[in-house]
Amino acid sequence: MRIAEVAVRSGFSAATLRYYEQIDLLPAPERTASGYRAYDSTVLARLAFIARAKQLGCTLEEVADLMPAWDSGRCPPVQDGLREMAAAKLADARARAAELRTLTDDLERIREALNTHAPDGPCDAGCGCVGDPSPPVACTLEPVDLPRRLEDWKGLGAHVVVRTPVDGGVRLQLDEATPLDRLALLMKDEQRCCAFFAFALTVDGRGPALEVRAPPEGMAAVDALFGQRRGKSGLPFSTLSPPG
Repeated sequence: MRIAEVAVRSGFSAATLRYYEQIDLLPAPERTASGYRAYDSTVLARLAFIARAKQLGCTLEEVADLMPAWDSGRCPPVQDGLREMAAAKLADARARAAELRTLTDDLERIREALNTHAPDGPCDAGCGCVGDPSPPVACTLEPVDLPRRLEDWKGLGAHVVVRTPVDGGVRLQLDEATPLDRLALLMKDEQRCCAFFAFALTVDGRGPALEVRAPPEGMAAVDALFGQRRGKSGLPFSTLSPPG
């Protein structure tokens, strides 16, 4: 087949086929006596595989990484490579979808906030122009991600020595073995999906402590995730039901 026929049958342009040859995605074809490229039928199967990988969102570099499996002539390595790529792309797509949902919710809330208060003078904390006056009491985590997040909190909950109520939340006194670096990362992740939580990690003469606060409508989530606001307890974080 000449390059024009391969282009028609594969859906790739002739220029793309030449480029794929340059970057070694396609092996250099035989040449006719007059110098024209002459392809055999195997190129169509190879191009169909490349098209499939691109359909899954693979970059050309990722497609190149898959080509040794294709060249092995055996399906299982090809499936394994595509399955791994698809899993990574799916996780990325879900993360981006969650971010878009969060952005959509934020935009709707901000639009409403901009309609509720307009001071007769400079912008203030309640007009919505310079900050978010009221983060929603809701969790934006995907349901599939909730069990892992709750297990993370449960593991750290084993380090709680004393729970005491504070204004608008709870103070969790922690033991000296608490992995504070892990706790700081978990606080950051939790605040991303539940912006209504306010976290403060303190260290004083009593040792490390985590203070968690929320608006009144979010206190049920504080109790559910971090335990009832009452005295001494060596138990993990309460019932660990999803907040929001």
